Amino acid sequence: MTVNRVIVIFIMAPIYVSNLGHYDYGLREMLLAITGYMGMLDLGMRTAIGRFASMYNAKNDNESLLVTYTTSLTFMIMVGCFLAILLWLCAAFWSGLITPDEGDKVKYILFLVLVGAHILFLFPLFVTESYLEGLQAYYLKNTINIITSITIAIISYIYITPANGLILLTALAAVMTLLKFFIFVVILLRPTLGRIAPSFKKFSLSRLKEMLSFSIKSFVQGASFQIETSSDRLVIGSILGPSVVPVYSVPASLINMIYDFTQTLTHAFMPLFSDLNAKQEQEKIKQIYLISSKLFVGFFIPASIAIIVVGGPFIETWMRGEFSRESMDGIILLLMLYVLIPKLNPFVSRYLTAIGWHGIFAKVAPVAAIINLGLSVWLVFEIGVIGAAFGSVIPVFFVMPIYLIYSCRHLHVSIMTYIKKVVLPVMLPSVLMLSCSLWLRMTWGLNNYSEILVCASIGAGVYFVCYWYLSMGPNERYIVLKWLRKYLSW
Repeated sequence: MTVNRVIVIFIMAPIYVSNLGHYDYGLREMLLAITGYMGMLDLGMRTAIGRFASMYNAKNDNESLLVTYTTSLTFMIMVGCFLAILLWLCAAFWSGLITPDEGDKVKYILFLVLVGAHILFLFPLFVTESYLEGLQAYYLKNTINIITSITIAIISYIYITPANGLILLTALAAVMTLLKFFIFVVILLRPTLGRIAPSFKKFSLSRLKEMLSFSIKSFVQGASFQIETSSDRLVIGSILGPSVVPVYSVPASLINMIYDFTQTLTHAFMPLFSDLNAKQEQEKIKQIYLISSKLFVGFFIPASIAIIVVGGPFIETWMRGEFSRESMDGIILLLMLYVLIPKLNPFVSRYLTAIGWHGIFAKVAPVAAIINLGLSVWLVFEIGVIGAAFGSVIPVFFVMPIYLIYSCRHLHVSIMTYIKKVVLPVMLPSVLMLSCSLWLRMTWGLNNYSEILVCASIGAGVYFVCYWYLSMGPNERYIVLKWLRKYLSW
């Protein structure tokens, strides 16, 4: 799914910027941030749905699966309807707030109406997606997502113009969201997945309370994360204007590609940890956690270095000169650090949520989010767009050690053992890759895709040769080769 998304973004992003213009593109980014905030009103139910579905599936409790499905679907439909009505009221009475001087008011009214329709369909879609994840049917969900994203890209490529761009993209998002929901409903009816079907007679208020009791901790964590990741666009757009937002959102979209890929890689571990915890296989959880963390960090570090070194030249080439590498380098470095530091302990959220000990996030994440928001507002006023990136990265250095201590305590592993097994092995290969990549950038200039690709490839080659022979043990090499053989056999 992520590879497909990267390809689509690579091809379509310059087209979107060119046809929407900086104002509409920035406005769309701001509205996406606002809808992200609205998504928090699921109260963490998406995490709870995946966890409960995985737990009941491990116990072969089909009746509880059906009750949970109906209960969560009813709740999410109600939330979606409430938020859609709010957006439609905004379209009716306050569309002037987003309409530029001498702009077409009808266009922006229709834009808000379509965003409301998208939200209406999105919440029930969350339920079906979370159920497929909980039942570990990722391939079905990902296949449909790939097809719909490619369809949107093709239709946009053919029909988008500066006059219709904003409305076309928003309408396609709403239609495809509705279509995916119905497809996922049908998929869940398959006998191999337990014939999961909604039956509103099975709605259970007690089950809803049980799920909300679990999900509220995830809600606080998710709300805090949403503030951290979405507020920057709103802060920049509110203080400096929507037309400035792309200066931040374009490099952020590049970082989000690799972030989304990491989320895809770690997603399957939450139901896995939940299943093993239900079977009380704690030693196996610890082994999987440490080995998987080392392999994950071993992949993520070189990807991060590559983005930091070639990201600025890539965006300058990709966006056809709309943005200079000098304006991108600092933002990319800071945003990459914001993503990188938490990924040094990549499975902490999946593990603690799976075993029901994710309350630490509800305590720490809101404080970090508030500090992030406050710093971003202050620094955007002081130093402009890059201030939002500074505001995001600073709290991470204080928060992540807390999560590391907490997760190691539950795994019964010392912090030094974790650092020694997971983090230290990447240090030497990372320094060598960074030195090589920076030298190539300074020598070549990286003024086209060929030079950018060769630079990233040589740097990655240096890293992986060093990591393979200096940092990995025989057992870890065997696991990687086994995974590669399985992947290539597909």
